[in-house]
Amino acid sequence: METDVPGVDVKRLHPMTLIQRVILSLPGFVILLLPVVRSPSTTSWFNLGFAVLYGLITLPLIFLQYQRFRYWITPKELVIHSGVLTRRRRNIPVDRIQNIEIERKLLPRLLGTARVKVVTAGSDSAEGVLEYVSVPEANRIREAIRILQLHVQGDDPGETTVLDSSVAPAVATPDVQPLIRLTLERVLLSGVFRFSLLYIAIIFSALQLFEPDPEVLADFLTRGRFGEWTAMVIRSPWMAAFGGIVAAALLSWASGILVNLNKFYDFRLSLEGNRLHKKHGLLTIAEGTIPLKKIQTLIYRTNPLMSRFGWRALELQTMGLNVREHGHQVAVPFAKAAEIRPIEKLIFPVVWPERLLPVSRLTIRRMSIRYGFVLAAIATTVSFWWQPAVWAFTLIPLIIAWAYLQYRHHGYAASDHALVIRRGFIRRMMWYIPIEKFHVFYVTQSIFQRRLNLKTFYVDTAGASAMHFPMIVDLPADQADLLLRQLFEVYQKSGHADDSAIQPPVPTDGRNTIPDTERPGPSSSLPDPGDREQSN
Repeated sequence: METDVPGVDVKRLHPMTLIQRVILSLPGFVILLLPVVRSPSTTSWFNLGFAVLYGLITLPLIFLQYQRFRYWITPKELVIHSGVLTRRRRNIPVDRIQNIEIERKLLPRLLGTARVKVVTAGSDSAEGVLEYVSVPEANRIREAIRILQLHVQGDDPGETTVLDSSVAPAVATPDVQPLIRLTLERVLLSGVFRFSLLYIAIIFSALQLFEPDPEVLADFLTRGRFGEWTAMVIRSPWMAAFGGIVAAALLSWASGILVNLNKFYDFRLSLEGNRLHKKHGLLTIAEGTIPLKKIQTLIYRTNPLMSRFGWRALELQTMGLNVREHGHQVAVPFAKAAEIRPIEKLIFPVVWPERLLPVSRLTIRRMSIRYGFVLAAIATTVSFWWQPAVWAFTLIPLIIAWAYLQYRHHGYAASDHALVIRRGFIRRMMWYIPIEKFHVFYVTQSIFQRRLNLKTFYVDTAGASAMHFPMIVDLPADQADLLLRQLFEVYQKSGHADDSAIQPPVPTDGRNTIPDTERPGPSSSLPDPGDREQSN
């Protein structure tokens, strides 16, 4: 295949790609054959015909896809040719590439291959995927892109002549500075604080697939050392429900540890030039880089138990949205504040506030009414078929307590450097957003907030997740307007606005302003996302 640039090598995927794709297509073949194996009959033989047809289509298609796939790297772009019936060419500019992720699941590791994902700023998924190449080739691609980007930016430490991507590793790799590495004990400890419903879903899926006889299952459970206990639980519906909840909690806890171990085993974060490089995984080894200048927001995540012992996770919101990680990339999955502080200093000149300001106390009333209305609607509907559902109204005091806890753990601080927002009681999150990263300022007011004269304030940054983004909910209306105007003025003075004549988006009379004495002062300390320190 000819390229637009002479002298550039056209590459193919690794030949083992054929073997892997055949293996990955086998589950579909087995599902089609399963009815024939379990109960051969006249109708089930149709499945055998479909299985043969599946093989006749899939195997040639796998070979043709491999034959049609080509890629090459020029000094300006990564080009990927693919497709059998619909042929596609993707030209990905080198300077738009944000990250090269190298992923090695168990099967590719056994076959000596790796999956390369090319992520660009602004895309909601990988812009290009090379599935699969050899491990040395994957490293060569990542290194070639890195060196070409340095050349485009004028930061090339070597000669500035046009680089031949095929010999890109000839340029020296910058010194690697390790920042943090999690031991096996630390990874297991981090799993203790987390739950996962993964294995529960797998068990229920297996039960639905094989449809076991309930009498046989009950007989199996009532045998052995714990037979009497199991029989007692089965005889009592309440005990069965309680036992089910306890079993589900234990299974979720154990699966959380296993999932965490598989994901973060041997986690390493290092600094390579102007990028963070991370590598981790047990069955699937994931490796990727995060350019420092692409980072938009620091996000600290914890929960009440982790917060009690001073543990937290650091996530980074970057310009490219990673759907699999909900728009955030985990930089440090489990560490103390003192271990995270040197890393955040590499990213931003972080200045933490000494205290956070609370939102309006009216938020307790608004949340209680909202949650109470939902509970009443569900309980009333269910009670038409199951009368005991009316007992759900006894949960109303818990709803009020929950609204109060949400209020206590919701706070913010605005300064000339950044906006800090903390939210959540069980799932506690804290955002640190530098002023220069702001893109859009918002103030919204729902119909219920209008009755209480409240507003919600938030800012948008590049690559922000649509599911979890920072917002200050239920500020007094005039205080929200004032905060918007103050931050917008700081943004303009910092020289990041394109037009100095732009006026604040939502001007108000500003009669009730935030007194300067209440504005948080700068601090170099890192507040705990679960810290209750607020200015009430």
